[in-house]
Amino acid sequence: MKSILITGGTGLIGKKLISKLKKKHYNIYVLTRRGSYTQDDVNYLQWDPEKSKLDIKGINNLFSIIHLAGESINGSRWTKSYKKKILDSRIDTTKLLFKTIKRLKLKPKSFISASATGYYRADTNLTQKESDPQGTGFLSGVVKKWEDEVLRFNNINVNTTVLRIGLVLSKEGGILKSLYPIFKLCLGVTVGTGKQMMSWIHEDDMINIIIKGVEDNKFNGIYNCVAPEKVSNQKFTIALAKTLGRFRYPKFFKVPSFVIRLLFGGQSVLILNGLNVSSKKIIKSNFKFKYSKLLPALRSLYN
Repeated sequence: MKSILITGGTGLIGKKLISKLKKKHYNIYVLTRRGSYTQDDVNYLQWDPEKSKLDIKGINNLFSIIHLAGESINGSRWTKSYKKKILDSRIDTTKLLFKTIKRLKLKPKSFISASATGYYRADTNLTQKESDPQGTGFLSGVVKKWEDEVLRFNNINVNTTVLRIGLVLSKEGGILKSLYPIFKLCLGVTVGTGKQMMSWIHEDDMINIIIKGVEDNKFNGIYNCVAPEKVSNQKFTIALAKTLGRFRYPKFFKVPSFVIRLLFGGQSVLILNGLNVSSKKIIKSNFKFKYSKLLPALRSLYN
């Protein structure tokens, strides 16, 4: 039986991905800092990226590695120390995986890594494709350094795929978990100008893209993981309020940008800066989106 090694397996995408991979009869190994153990037919292996500790000798027939680990970008205010955590958690883990896999005589077929649409320039009128230049600012720099480390796997003949993930729609985490209590209280309103674009993807589609990376030999390189329909913050706000059956404020009622900056500091760019990202390349790879439109995607989660 083929084995798959996963980092970030206890996160939003990781947990649902594991559940689906188990149904496909893979041996699942998840790297964790909490010690080695087996639970619900999943093997958990201890690692310590800060101390470069990782032993995967016990994994037989390692077929693919799925790298989802990384400190949450919205887990805390962006202090100098937290920014370092965001960067180091991505670079150190990737370097350790590379060093470990490079030593193996029998290497896995593929290495699939999460990345982020934060790579791109903000608030552009033209949709940005994978070959476009990076943006400026902290997040763009983090993503560029992270991807540079990931792409080294090509040098050791491992099929390498980088997934630049947009806003993942899920009830259990991400943007919707933050917005749900606000909208349930009828307090959901447009923020800033409301014109900033939101490039999103439903959790089911995101998981299916990762599985495509595992099972499709031709699926390699860099891909934007966003649905074909991009919407403005204003349209997103209207669609979520409609889905939840909550009062919708008039379009002119908005939270000013300066209030968001006061509340969130450096993180305000996640709310105020729009990302207009193209999905054409992944569609050309013959990936079929289950949810290409926002309203059906939201209704599938809440109804």
